[in-house]
Amino acid sequence: MAEFKLGNKALELYRYTLQVTRPVADDKVDAKDAAKVMKTIARAKTVEEMRELLLKTADRLEKKPGRPRFPKSESFGMIADLRGAARNIVRGVHAANETIFTERPEERLKEIKAVIDECNLMLQLVALSEELKYADIKRVETWTNKILDVKRMCLAWIKKDGERAKKILAEKDREKMTVIIALVRDIMAAEAAGKTKMDTARRQP
Repeated sequence: MAEFKLGNKALELYRYTLQVTRPVADDKVDAKDAAKVMKTIARAKTVEEMRELLLKTADRLEKKPGRPRFPKSESFGMIADLRGAARNIVRGVHAANETIFTERPEERLKEIKAVIDECNLMLQLVALSEELKYADIKRVETWTNKILDVKRMCLAWIKKDGERAKKILAEKDREKMTVIIALVRDIMAAEAAGKTKMDTARRQP
């Protein structure tokens, strides 16, 4: 079933989001490390030795190991927003699947629309993470494709169920109208019967 496949895609997106947003320590120079370097430089015997120590330290600071990662300072910022959106997507897909469509078609459509909105939010945040150098282009492409997979399937789902919802709601409206018409007829018949009874009573001597 397409809905079951969508649920798996949503979980896959959530797992990947947790993996990519695993934070690393912020790129800051520790005060103790800085003090150690300064003392080492101060003990240099010549200007050339001091210059060499400074250049080595600068080179070490400029070299960032591994691929770009989210800093720990974003734990309650972008990381929380991205993980929250991915979690809401999983929740929304599950809620839509659990909603009995024939009984509550509008509720299911609302859940699917909410998932699409979360996908749009994630797409913007993922693009921003590349701008901020928190994720490289390869990860951003993989991430974006996983989000788009979920979004496309939701768009197809909402289109299919949107047509079905129209028919169900139209049928419910017809049923309501039939009940109202029957009720009005009963009232009118009762009034007519009451009037006939009164007229009969007036004619009697």
